[in-house]
Amino acid sequence: MTITKQITIFKTWILFGILGYWLLVITPPSVNAQSTLGLSAIPPQLELTAEPGQVVTKEIKLRNESNVVKVITSSVKDFIVTNDSGTPITVDEANPAPDASRWASSAWMQLSETKFKLNPGETRSILVTVITPEDALPGGHYAMIVHSPDNEATLSETGSSVVTNVGSLVYITVPGAINQDAQITQFSGPKFQEYGPVNFDTTIKNLSDIHITPVGQITVKNLFNRVIAELPVSGTNIFPYTSRQYQSLLDKKWLFGRYQAELATTYGSAGGVLATSLSFWIIPWRLMILATIALIIIATLLFVILKQPKPPKSSDSEVESLELELETLKKKYKDRS
Repeated sequence: MTITKQITIFKTWILFGILGYWLLVITPPSVNAQSTLGLSAIPPQLELTAEPGQVVTKEIKLRNESNVVKVITSSVKDFIVTNDSGTPITVDEANPAPDASRWASSAWMQLSETKFKLNPGETRSILVTVITPEDALPGGHYAMIVHSPDNEATLSETGSSVVTNVGSLVYITVPGAINQDAQITQFSGPKFQEYGPVNFDTTIKNLSDIHITPVGQITVKNLFNRVIAELPVSGTNIFPYTSRQYQSLLDKKWLFGRYQAELATTYGSAGGVLATSLSFWIIPWRLMILATIALIIIATLLFVILKQPKPPKSSDSEVESLELELETLKKKYKDRS
């Protein structure tokens, strides 16, 4: 086998190796968008307004997106939120929570069906009837419609059985004298960084009798008061007397100098405004030190080169004197000869 053929075979094996690595490692596997349970609650969030003593009926849907028959048990539970990410936790007799009754509304709600079979691809409509008490307090009241497939559970890390559910959150607003208030409990970012990107953490506490949805942005300005970025802060509800954390990213690497970040949001039907600001510095000090050292080295080399002694230049008179001496010597040599 010639050397040329050996090189060709070697290149072919390298090409196949790169192709295999790209297929197995770099290219991510396709993921089915279907949920773990194969169930979809439509809508995932139901909002309605009901006067004290009023009866309101709404429709929700549950769809079986799996390829197996499911037997569903539906129920209504109260819930609370205890963390800054807004995760709802159901409340029942086995898991009581203090002060949950002020916002609870599961006792107001009735479902048209609580036990039914759902075939593959089938969508079932369920009527939700809300009977608001005459003495209902103005503000927000909340519950969760939970759909639990029978005989479907997963094992937790401790080995215990955990039932997985899907559901819809129900937000009921009772009109009246509703207190609406909120405050920014945290707006933080770096005081000093070498490079971007820059992270901002915002925590807003809802002091209202109803949930709020802050809508606003973080405006970042440079030393010359020019806007370089506008980062949205919005899109999620905050339940009464709970906090919600928002994270924003200034996705720029090459920054220099002092910057100002200004947070401004609005919330509630009364148009409440929250605002605060912070300043920070971005200084690539390592790069600046390297650049300074490089400039010093270049300047030193130039100084040394320019200070090198130069050979003296002969003046015109010296040249003429040498020529005369040469002519004199020539004459003397001729005379002697």
